[in-house]
Amino acid sequence: MIEWLNRKTAGTPAGLCLASALAALLHGPVAVSDELPQRAADPAYGMALYEYYQGNAFKALTRLNVAAAEGGIDGHGDHPALVEGGLMLSYGMTHEAGALFQELLDEDAAVAPGTRNQAWFYLGKVFYLEQDRVAARDALERVDEELLEDEDNELYNEWLYLRGQLVLAGTAATDGEAVDELIEALPESSPWRAYLHYNQAVGRLAEGQTEEAMADLTSLDDLLAELPELEPPLSDEMSALRERVKLSLGRLHLSRGDFAGAMASLEQIALDGVFSDQALFDYAVAASREDKAGLALQALNTLQQRPLFTPWLQQVPYARGFLFEQMERKQQALQAYREAASHYQALSAQLLNEREQLTEARLIEALRFVREGDRPGQGGAMDPALTRPQPGESTVLTDAYGRVEVRPGDYSLAGLLATEPFQLSLRDLHELYRLRDSLRQWQKQLDSFDIMLETRAQQREQRIRETREALDELNADQWLAQQAQYRREIEAALAREDLQFFMTQQQHELADRLAQVEQTLSQLPDDESTRKQRQTFQRMKAYFNWRIADDYAVNRWAAEKQLRELDQAMEVFVDQRALIEQEMASGGENQALAARVAARRTALEQLQGEVDKALSAARSELLALVDDELQHQSGQVRGYLRASRHAAARLADDLFLGSTGPATSSAAPAAEAGGDRD
Repeated sequence: MIEWLNRKTAGTPAGLCLASALAALLHGPVAVSDELPQRAADPAYGMALYEYYQGNAFKALTRLNVAAAEGGIDGHGDHPALVEGGLMLSYGMTHEAGALFQELLDEDAAVAPGTRNQAWFYLGKVFYLEQDRVAARDALERVDEELLEDEDNELYNEWLYLRGQLVLAGTAATDGEAVDELIEALPESSPWRAYLHYNQAVGRLAEGQTEEAMADLTSLDDLLAELPELEPPLSDEMSALRERVKLSLGRLHLSRGDFAGAMASLEQIALDGVFSDQALFDYAVAASREDKAGLALQALNTLQQRPLFTPWLQQVPYARGFLFEQMERKQQALQAYREAASHYQALSAQLLNEREQLTEARLIEALRFVREGDRPGQGGAMDPALTRPQPGESTVLTDAYGRVEVRPGDYSLAGLLATEPFQLSLRDLHELYRLRDSLRQWQKQLDSFDIMLETRAQQREQRIRETREALDELNADQWLAQQAQYRREIEAALAREDLQFFMTQQQHELADRLAQVEQTLSQLPDDESTRKQRQTFQRMKAYFNWRIADDYAVNRWAAEKQLRELDQAMEVFVDQRALIEQEMASGGENQALAARVAARRTALEQLQGEVDKALSAARSELLALVDDELQHQSGQVRGYLRASRHAAARLADDLFLGSTGPATSSAAPAAEAGGDRD
């Protein structure tokens, strides 16, 4: 019963009705409005909720983290933070969940009263799971009871349950009244009330209050019997709890010597129930003490036909021999003891062989991971044609905690499989394999960049060749030399104030015409007519020279302006050419992308190294748990083997003495007994 108490007090606050509790959280109050929108206002939030309802808590957390990295979730206020904390809590990430809830409770955080109230509740739950009872009590006392009950009745019931558990964890004798009040505050149909009631009974039993514990268990049995019909899986859970209550009552009757009462309680437990094996064995004990050996033997024979997949059930073969001996059926008892010894001998060899050949592969082979379609009643269930699922595969089913749904193929692991450390280690191994597969997928994606970078590098080289050919066709050096020549000529003309150099095109044409006229006049004879023409020409030339002198400043400014514009154009040309040359000489975007890929590859290699270390540690922890369990079972089996051999030797002595008489009874029995001993 203490083991049951430990399992329920450690597991139920985060595990019982987790789907309904977290569903209530997902439909809780929003800081920015009074009602949660029926449809997700942000696609990222909708994707996170979708992953959660598919049972992928890890993916849901990843979606929320990606959304936060990309700017957060809009339209849902503080609700995503509560959801993320609830997912962390259900996934066993108590430290991370506690840090997130404390951020919501920061005085500077603009958080709605309903959100802050739920954050106090979940923070108290975090401290409770971390066994910090003082901090848990303080956080839960800060919860506004009326507000929580008004907003979320399911969380309110769980709040009452957690307070009751904290009271039960105390040492004050007056705490019983407080627990009674909390139990009465819970609805009769609430599973929290049933579990708190049961844990109160076990607590009283631990304190030696046997009568009060039996009264509590009887009251709880009556309450569970009167519960309305519930929906699965809650109905199955309450049925199992009721059978546990009956088993506890039966054992209490046994401890008090009330064997008839024990049989009356135990016989109500279903033969196909969770606790049928324990009930059958206890029933056999009670029946034998009640001198109903036939019923006791019938119970043990039923157990004998079942796989003895827990260590304590291995006493059944020995118990059959003991029962035959109590019934004075010594020949059958001797045969039963010998069969038990053979069974224990074979089992001991099997356990030794399993320990010597224990590897991860053999362990995984001894477990059957459940995936969609493998459940009984579904199409394709247990189909041998299907590939056996392995840890890390996305098709493997997990619960809201991330625990893997698995069935034992080797019954020696069934008891270990039910323990919390083994379940958590198996979950870690499964998640680490999934993470390693994700990293391998990332590695493949990074490797695809190599081909892309190579292709882009070839395209870049082709474009560089084309660009160089285009630059060569531009004769850039010739243009630069021409620019320098123009500058020298202009500067020299300015130095000597060369009027003709700065003449406009029209002036140059006029000068050429004047030169032609002058040449023509020089060829004419010198007479009166030509003299007048030459005089007219001289006046025209004088006017032309005056005009050139008068336009010198304007023409010079125009030339200098054109030179400046040419300089600016050439400067742009030179800069662009230098930029092109620099771009062609450097790696460009390809080099930056290659550097990013290399950085990601380095980070990936580091992550892979960390994951490999974590996998090795998880693998070693899991194998160590199995090895310890096999070693423990081996020790128990050796004890049963020794007891069976001793009992067989003792009965053989008695039978031998009874058949041969006292004179010949000493040597043979001693030899037989000696041969059977370890």
